[in-house]
Amino acid sequence: MVQEVDLTSLDIRKIVGKLKGRYKVEGKVIALDYGSDVNDLFVRFSHEPIDDSEPSEDGLVIFHYHGDRLVAVEILELEEL
Repeated sequence: MVQEVDLTSLDIRKIVGKLKGRYKVEGKVIALDYGSDVNDLFVRFSHEPIDDSEPSEDGLVIFHYHGDRLVAVEILELEEL
């Protein structure tokens, strides 16, 4: 059962720290979008458009790119991160 939470109750520093540690993601967070209905989190590092995406090997996140530059990460299974 997924526990109901909202964006203000998430520990964003901890989540971003896990992204950096597990996936070597770097960048300053400029926007967040939390989907409480499916418990996913979209973390944007740049305003550049997304023109390519690829899932992580473990299937927990999707990396979004503009050219070879990482512009966003979508965490599909927030409780698994």
